Amino acid sequence: MTHKRTSLRVALTLGALLLPLLGGCSFSVTERMVCADASSCQPPSAIVDMATPPDLLNPRTDPNEAGPFQVASQELTVPANLNLSQNKLTMVWPSDDGMTPSAKNPSYPLVLMLPAQSLPLTQLRSYADRLASHGIASALIKVSDERRQVRYRDSVLALIPYLTQTSDVKDRLIADHVGAFGYQLGGEVALSALSKSTLAIHSAVLIDPVAVLSFVESLDGLNDAASVSQGKDAPLLFIGELLSKLSEPGILPCTPPDANFEAFYARVSGSAVAITVNGATLGDFVSTYPDNCGLPSADRATTMRLAIKLTTAYFQWTLLDRPTAQDYLFGSNWNLDRSRNSLEQVKKGL
Repeated sequence: MTHKRTSLRVALTLGALLLPLLGGCSFSVTERMVCADASSCQPPSAIVDMATPPDLLNPRTDPNEAGPFQVASQELTVPANLNLSQNKLTMVWPSDDGMTPSAKNPSYPLVLMLPAQSLPLTQLRSYADRLASHGIASALIKVSDERRQVRYRDSVLALIPYLTQTSDVKDRLIADHVGAFGYQLGGEVALSALSKSTLAIHSAVLIDPVAVLSFVESLDGLNDAASVSQGKDAPLLFIGELLSKLSEPGILPCTPPDANFEAFYARVSGSAVAITVNGATLGDFVSTYPDNCGLPSADRATTMRLAIKLTTAYFQWTLLDRPTAQDYLFGSNWNLDRSRNSLEQVKKGL
C-alpha cells in the first residue's frame, strides 16, 4: 500500500513538470519558467547583466550634482627637479570604493589644478571632487616658491609628460586629454603654460586670473595670453567678478583694474567665453578666503556652486567628449542660471 502511494506521488510530480513543457515552457537554473507562449505561463522578469556596473546603466551626468563615481585621494611623490612643495602632489581619482582609483575605465582625462597664491590646496578640493565623481582625474599642484612665476609655469609644463609618460600612474591617464584649471595666480600661470605648450594642454578654465606682482621671475601673463588661440572644440572659459578691481577710499584694489579676467579675455585670440558673476568678489569662488576684497551682494555659496557646475560642464564637454554638456554653458540650462543668478556672458570665435 505504501509502495502504491509513493508511485502515485511520483506520477503526480512528473505530470506537474511535464505539463508546462508540453505548453512550450522550459526551466532556468533558478527554477523560473521561461515560456515560448506567453499565454501558457508568466514571462520572466528582466535580467540584469551583472558584469555591467549598476551606476553606469543610468549614469548621473548633471554637473550640478556628484556623478556616478566615489572619490579617492593619492599622495604622489615626484622628482625634485619639478620643484613641487615637498616633492609631492595630490591626485584625486574617480573611485569605486573611496580608497583606490576606479577600474571601470582603463584610463581617465586629467585636469591640472593651480591655486591662488598662498592658498592651501584643500580649497580646490570641492572642484577636484566634483570632477572625479564624473570620471575626470585631477592633480592638485603646489610649487615650492610661488614668487618664481616663470619656474612655476615651467614646472607645470614639465609635470604633464612626467605624469602621462613616466609616472606610476601613467597608464591610468589619457595623455591627449589634459586640461588646466587656474584660480587667480594659478589662472595666470595656467594661461602662460597654455601659450608655451605644443598641444599638451587641450582646454582650460581660468577663474578670476590675476597678474600677480612679483619681483622674482615675474610672468608677463597678459602678453602670453595674446599668443593663445583655442579652437571651437575647446574655447577658453573665463569666470570672474568685478568688485575686486574697484578701489575703496584709502585702499588699493585686490585686482589691478587693467589685469583682471576681462583684460586676459580681451587679449586671447581664437575661441573664448567669459562669464561674469555680478555681485561676487575675488574670494567667493572658494569656501573661505583670507582677504577682504570688497563686500559682495551675491551669496558666496551660490557663487561657488555655479563655478563648480560650470567648470564640470566645461570639462565634460572638452575632455569627456560629451557635447550635451554645452547646454550648461550656452543653452537652456545656461539661460536659467543667467536669469536666476545675475550672470553675464560674452564669447568670441564661437
